[in-house]
Parts: sequence; structure tokens; C-alpha cells
Amino acid sequence: MEKTGIKAQAAQIFLNAAAYIRIYGWQKTGMGLYGQPRCSMGALASAQGGKWDQDVSSLMYSKLHEELDGISLTQFNYRYNDGEKVARLFESVAAKLQSHAWYTVK
Repeated sequence: MEKTGIKAQAAQIFLNAAAYIRIYGWQKTGMGLYGQPRCSMGALASAQGGKWDQDVSSLMYSKLHEELDGISLTQFNYRYNDGEKVARLFESVAAKLQSHAWYTVK
């Protein structure tokens, strides 16, 4: 897959996860069922739907790790305990992925 395609796909998953949290809710831990509040990773899993592409998931992990600046997503969840903050975190990562997509090549 072309790098711009990978970044676009990763950004869309983060945006879909943020939307999932706003529509169905968020909980600090636990996957829950689709259409019910889910944890941060559950929201990402719902946004992806299906088998994860290795390149996309690696990029997502890397960019999320950069955005979290040294803490884990679990620590972020416990620190803020706020689904809206998680949604904004996902949107921030997506925006950075989208802003850097224009200069990448095959």
C-alpha cells in the first residue's frame, strides 16, 4: 500500500473511533458490545471492523505513542477518565496524519 493510503486509512480509523465514542459512549476499561460504550481500544476496534493491516496498525501505534508523549493509552484513560478527551486525542492524531500525507511518496 502506498504511504499516503496508509496514512489516510489510519487517520480515518482514528476519526471513526472518535465518532464511535461520541455516539455510543466511552468507558475506562472493557470492550463491551458494539453499539455500547467501549474503552479506547474497543472504539478503535469498532472503527476498524475486520482484520488489521500490519502497516496501518504499526503507523497508528507509532503516531498515538508520539501524541501521548511518554504515557500509555491506559495511563491517559486513568488520568483523564473522560471519553471526550479520548475522542479529541484520536482526532489530534488523525489531523497530524492527514497534514503529513501530502509529501509522502511510494
